[in-house]
Amino acid sequence: MSVSDPLVGLKTSLLEKHSQASGFLIAVSGGLDSVCLLHFLVELSKNTSCPPIRALHINHGLHKNADRWARHVEALCADFDIPFISAKVVVSEDEKRRLGTEAAARECRYQVFEQYLNSNEVLMLAQHGDDQVETLLLRMLRGAGVAGLQAMPLQRKLGLGWLYRPFLELSKRHLKKYAKDNELVWCEDPSNQDVQFDRNYLRHKIIPSLYKRWPSLPGQVSSMTKVMQETQSLLEELGASDLQQILTPNAFGLQISIEALKSLSRSRQNNVLRYWFSQNSVPMPSYMSLNHIHADFLQSAVDAQPRLAMGGWSLRRNGQCLVLIKDSQESHEPVAFCSLLIDAESLLSGHIKLPHGALIAAYDHGLGIALKEGDVLEQRAREGGERCKPIGRAHSQSLKKLLQEAKVPAWERANVPLFFVNGELAMVGNLWVNSGFSPSTNQPIWSFSQDC
Repeated sequence: MSVSDPLVGLKTSLLEKHSQASGFLIAVSGGLDSVCLLHFLVELSKNTSCPPIRALHINHGLHKNADRWARHVEALCADFDIPFISAKVVVSEDEKRRLGTEAAARECRYQVFEQYLNSNEVLMLAQHGDDQVETLLLRMLRGAGVAGLQAMPLQRKLGLGWLYRPFLELSKRHLKKYAKDNELVWCEDPSNQDVQFDRNYLRHKIIPSLYKRWPSLPGQVSSMTKVMQETQSLLEELGASDLQQILTPNAFGLQISIEALKSLSRSRQNNVLRYWFSQNSVPMPSYMSLNHIHADFLQSAVDAQPRLAMGGWSLRRNGQCLVLIKDSQESHEPVAFCSLLIDAESLLSGHIKLPHGALIAAYDHGLGIALKEGDVLEQRAREGGERCKPIGRAHSQSLKKLLQEAKVPAWERANVPLFFVNGELAMVGNLWVNSGFSPSTNQPIWSFSQDC
C-alpha cells in the first residue's frame, strides 16, 4: 500500500489524541472521502492497538441510488470484517421547507449519530480541507460572525462521545491519490455536480480558480479558522464574566437586568446577549435581530411588552429585565369562568376539579382558603379594578399594583385566575389569600394547582 506523507503523519497524531477512546464509529456514505477514511482506519487497526471500529451508513432515501450505496458500504465492511450499521431516516417535507433539504438531512444525520454513539466513543467524519474552504466561504457569504467563521471544528463533544475530523487539514487531491494507490472503489452522487446548490457552485465554479491563484488556500483557511476559534474563546470568556454581573433572580424565567446591560458598550451588549442565548441553546439571532432588541427592548418604556420569537423560545421585557421563556412554559389558556356549589362529597374528596387546574386540600402549612359545604366557588378572569388585602397586610391594594409589585410579567397577568367565595374575592391564583378567607386551626387549606 502506498500512502502519501500527510496520511502517514496522521496515523501518529490520531492515535495520540484518541488512544483511550472506547471505539471508533466511522460515518461512511460510500463516497470517495468516507471510503478512504474507512480503509485508512482499517489499515491502521491491523498494525496498532487501535480502538475497535464500527461503520455507520445513513440512508436518507433522497436519491434513487440510495439503497445501492447502502449495499456497497455493507459489502466493503464485510470485506474488511468490521461491524456495519445501516440507519434509514426520513426527512419530512416540513423540515425541508423550514431548513432546506441539505440542512434538514444534516439535522437528521446528527440525531442518528448521537443515537448510535457509545460512551467515550469517537465519531469519525471524512470532511477534508477543501470542504473546510467551502464551509468558510459559504458562511462568509451568509454574513456569519466570529462563531460562524470558525467553520468546522477538528473535534468537539457529541452526545456521549466525541466527533473528530481526521482529514480536515488534508486536501481532496491527497484523498484521490490515496484512493488510486489503494485501488479503492466508491460511489458517485450525481447531485454533487448540480451547481444550483451553493456549495456545489463554489466547489466547481469558484474554488478551482482560487486554487490556481493561491495554491496554499486550505492551509491559509486552516490558520484563519484557528484564529477565529481563539477569538471566539476570548469572547465567550468575556461574555461569561459580563453575564454573571447582569443576571437577576429568575422567578419568572431567565432574566438579565436591562440597566446593567445598558451600562456595557454596544459591542459587549451584543456579545453577552449572544453568550446568554448560546448557553440556553437558543437559536442565534442575526445582526438585524440584535438591532431590533436594542431598539424595541432596551429603549422601550418600562411597561412595554415587546416579544421576539426565537425558535421555541421567546424574548420578552418584564419591567427592568429581559426574560427568556420557553414557549412550552408560557400560559396560553385564558382563564375560564366556572361556578361550583361546594357539597360534602367535594369536601371529603379533597379535590375540586377546575378548568386547567384544581383546588387541593391539605392540612400542612401552605397558601390557601377555607371552604365549607354550601359555599359558592367561582373562578373568574381579571376585569380590572379588583382589590385585595393579602393576609398580613394592613391595607387593601389594587390587584394591578400587587401584580406589579410581585413582578408578575405583564403578559401573564391576564392568565392569573381569581377565586371568589360567595361573591367576594378570596384568592388570587396561588399568590395571595384575601384577608378573612384563610382557614382556622385544624381546617383544611384549599390551594390552587395548575398541574392537576
